[in-house]
This record gives sequence, C-alpha cells and structure tokens, in this order.
Amino acid sequence: EANLLADSESLQIQGSISLSPTVRFRVESDQVGYWRALSFDRYSGGGWIRTGETEPYDSPATPPGPTTSVQQEFTLAGQMGRLPSLWKPVDIDVPASVDSYQDGSLAPTRPLREDESYTVTSARSQATPADLRAAPEQYPNGIEQRYLALPGDFPSRVADRTAAIVGDAATAYDVASRVEAWLESNRDYSLDVNRPSGDIADRFLFEMDAGYCTYFATTMVAMLRTQGVPARFTVGYTPGERVGESSW
Repeated sequence: EANLLADSESLQIQGSISLSPTVRFRVESDQVGYWRALSFDRYSGGGWIRTGETEPYDSPATPPGPTTSVQQEFTLAGQMGRLPSLWKPVDIDVPASVDSYQDGSLAPTRPLREDESYTVTSARSQATPADLRAAPEQYPNGIEQRYLALPGDFPSRVADRTAAIVGDAATAYDVASRVEAWLESNRDYSLDVNRPSGDIADRFLFEMDAGYCTYFATTMVAMLRTQGVPARFTVGYTPGERVGESSW
C-alpha cells in the first residue's frame, strides 16, 4: 500500500486494507515528522489524479514565514520512485537527476535502488496559529483553478453540511481547524471498511462511521474546497519506528 501511494500518478480509494510491516527506508534526522512523498490535485469522486508537467529540479523558494532547517539522510530498503522528506525540501543531494512537480514534490528520473542514499535539507515551517490566521486569503488564479475544483456532479449537501460545521469561522485556518476537529470527533479510524458506491467524501460525511486516512483526507479536502479554501490530497509515510538517537 505504501509503495502504491508513493509511486503512483493516480489513487483509487479502496475498501479494507492491511498495512505492511515491510521497511521501506531508514532516516537519519534530528527532527521527525511525516515523510511527505507527493500530492494529488484532481478529485474524481472515487479517487485522486495528479496533473501537471514536471520540470528539472531547481532549488525552490522556502515557505513564507518563520522556518527551521532540517537535514535528513535516507537509505532505501528497496526500489523507490519518489523522494520522501519533511516538507518543504529546498536542497537535495541525490545519486540521479531529479524532476520537480508543480506542488514542489520531487522524483528521481530513475527509481533509486536498495541501499542507495540521498540527503534532503528541508525548510520546515514554524508558523503559529496567529501567523496562519493572518495569512492573506486572496489566492492566485492558478492555485484556485488547481485546488478548488470539484467534480461536476459533486453533491451539494456536502457544502451545506460543511458550512454548518464551520459556522462563523473567520479565516481559512479556522475553517480547516473546525473541519479537522469535527472529523476527528465524529468518525472512528478503521482499516476494515466497505468501499461505498458514489462520491467518497459525500458517503464518508453522511453514511459512514469509520475509515482510514484516505477517507479522512479526501473528505477534508473536499469540504475545504466547498468553502473556498484551496486544499490538496497528500500522501507519504508516518514517522516510523525509532531505532536510534536520530534514526527512524
């Protein structure tokens, strides 16, 4: 499952799954977090598609606001076609040429092999809730077109329910916080689910009691988009198991 998520151009939402205990990589890093692989922008109602062309890697701009620099060294336990890292990678040392995607995700032009290593320096955002509440909410047209789109037949009741959940939230940050809190409080986490027919976000919001991360994330992204908050669906790896002072 993790390999599929990390290496695919599209993702179809499934029913019950089992998580593999197979080690994919080891990381040496003084800070730990989610090892982000890539994101998807186009929601089909039943899954996700990543659109847009790649370009040869060029050092990207750091995120706005306060950041801290974190270096990570990854050693692969098997072949991998992505370059997981803490978000946001701003400098890399990879034994292959690298392409970047419109969202800032990175991919080697050839899969890296078992025992190959690469190093990433990430600029990790230290933005506070106050910083995020103060962020401008006039988005570039390209961002709105890419991260606000929903299927043409998307159920209108999702927008109505989301508006009721967020209430008088005054900022995009508060909208996101209330959606997140509602989903965490009202839906259980489970790997044992029956994939519903129809739109996944609609069914998870109205007809399901539990789901795993793909269901929570898909529903949250769709809910945010109904409120004019650009959002994307991101996949990667959890921090993993600590096996040394700075090893994961």
